[in-house]
Amino acid sequence: MDGGHREEKGLSVDRSRIRRGLLAAVSLSTVTLVVISLATMGKEIPSALSRLSPFYLALAVTLSLGRWLWSALRMRLLVRAVGGDISFSHLVKTVFGGYFTGMVTPWRAGGVTGEAVFLYYYGLGAGEAAAVVSFGACVSSILLMLSFPLSIWLAQESFRLSFTLKGFLFSALAVGLLFLALVLFSLLRPQAALDRVLLRLSPPFLRKREGYRRFLARLGQEVRSFSSSLRRMVFLGRAKLAAVTALTLLFWLTGFLAVPLALVGLGYGSYFWKSIVAQLVVQILMPFIPIPGGSGLGEVGFLYVYSRVLPDVGLAGLLTLIWRFVDFYLGILVGGAAFLLILRDVERHPRKPVRAERDSGEGL
Repeated sequence: MDGGHREEKGLSVDRSRIRRGLLAAVSLSTVTLVVISLATMGKEIPSALSRLSPFYLALAVTLSLGRWLWSALRMRLLVRAVGGDISFSHLVKTVFGGYFTGMVTPWRAGGVTGEAVFLYYYGLGAGEAAAVVSFGACVSSILLMLSFPLSIWLAQESFRLSFTLKGFLFSALAVGLLFLALVLFSLLRPQAALDRVLLRLSPPFLRKREGYRRFLARLGQEVRSFSSSLRRMVFLGRAKLAAVTALTLLFWLTGFLAVPLALVGLGYGSYFWKSIVAQLVVQILMPFIPIPGGSGLGEVGFLYVYSRVLPDVGLAGLLTLIWRFVDFYLGILVGGAAFLLILRDVERHPRKPVRAERDSGEGL
């Protein structure tokens, strides 16, 4: 009965590290928002708050949280492309859980790695899970890079970009190009015998250890599974690739609309389009902040960008508070709940890694 049905109990998570990241993100954000409020809020702010439309605020919250449903739908297409079968409810928990782990880790690095780990515990092989997350990130990177020239032009037209902002934006472009190059290499070298190369380069005392050799064999198998899974997704067909691209566009567009709609709710609808451009700049900059959740620097950066768009710095300060409430604090609550549900799922239904054995016989 063993035949690949060994159960893996529990999810390997450093909970103390998660708690430290959460505490750092929330504490820094709260302190920064208090300082921004004291420094920018004038007598016109209570008047603006009194005009805030509950409908537009609720719509902004719905769009900010609801955009992750597009990501879950895209993930379902990609999971099925590699032969996986994960329920949509588990995929929704995966994307929200990944959002949470991204928020409590530096550089938001825990987001993509968290999604890959959750997909693995919901039944995909390690290589397949990494491929699904990487392919989705690849599509997002391509779309953002294609929009990069237009974004720079619109930003220059809407508000003057500083040298520092331009530096961050072009750094984001360089990172995106590097990521795409690595994915392309994986597609072109699907049979790369990484395990044999590493074994040959390893010291003699390690080569003699059976456990080390098994580790390298498993690593090589997952690398080949990763490359093979990427190729399956590339050759999904025009209709499904178009659907993946459309869902990615909907994810980004929905996210960009949340803050501008909150601004409309404050009675400043004339700044709607400029706010969308500003939001694009903010979203590109956030992953480059090394502090969990982008806390501290994220609020200051948002205030700086929007103070160049809006007529009053107090209004920019108020919008900073609304943005962090909608995008960060509510996201932390929903994402944290999803993360706890994932932990509960793993405890109740330990993973049975049967897919790796199937893939090993596919002749990759």
